[in-house]
Amino acid sequence: MHFLALTDERDRLIWISAARPGRTHDNTAARHDHILAHLRAVGLGALADLGFRGLDNDVRDPVIVTGFHASRTHKLTPGQKEANRVLAVGRAPAKHGFAHPENWRIPANSASIPPTPPNSCAACSS
Repeated sequence: MHFLALTDERDRLIWISAARPGRTHDNTAARHDHILAHLRAVGLGALADLGFRGLDNDVRDPVIVTGFHASRTHKLTPGQKEANRVLAVGRAPAKHGFAHPENWRIPANSASIPPTPPNSCAACSS
């Protein structure tokens, strides 16, 4: 399962998307939900991981801030590495808040849902 969520600086949930198949890319889900337009409309921004790279190409007024990406041929400068560290510190509370929901499993069918236990209370069964 794949979902997007926005939290405030205190890790309180502001918005969560509908569940999508796990193969859905972050950018595809964000475009489908019009995240950029909604954030711009209310004057907010978001710190995001590298999965959102390329989503917001407005260099004058970015709404989504992502880190710098290194490759074999393009090494990061010390300043870019420091920027990535600062971004990681800002994203850490939200990442910790979603560690538990990311491990939730939704049953694929009703056969995998355990049956409810029978009532053991004699007054309830009459």
